[in-house]
Amino acid sequence: MPRSRPQQPRPDRRRSIRGSFSWIDHRFLRERFDEGLTRLEKLLYFVLVAISNQDEVSFYSDARLSELIDIRFPHELDGARNELVARDLIAYEGGIYQVLDLPACSPRKPRECSPPTSNQALRSSASLPPLRKNALRDAAADLKSIKQLLEQCGWGRT
Repeated sequence: MPRSRPQQPRPDRRRSIRGSFSWIDHRFLRERFDEGLTRLEKLLYFVLVAISNQDEVSFYSDARLSELIDIRFPHELDGARNELVARDLIAYEGGIYQVLDLPACSPRKPRECSPPTSNQALRSSASLPPLRKNALRDAAADLKSIKQLLEQCGWGRT
């Protein structure tokens, strides 16, 4: 027996399209393209979807994006952006972002997809662990630098 559709709790507040429009492909969650992304990476992706124009392009500055998603340090935005680029979810060049059509291959079903082209192979999920290792190494170096700076200023001495 088919299920009946759930009724809206607030039919008087049904959303309608006014002006620009953005959407998130259901495959993003259903096929787990979000799997393994940090909270910040997901938030950056959703914000980019929300602010992109009809060509999925956004030119918000790093400062404005950092303000929107409450990022305190530039390397956090760089890391989130690099991860989304590596997963082939966005493109970034010269301060311009583009939200990309989701890859044909779901992270959950990689064997069902044809092999990537050489250009896609450079950004494939196989490259994710080294990217994460580099990000962790860079973050550790940043933390060490901050600690040294604080010690030079007399903070942190016991």
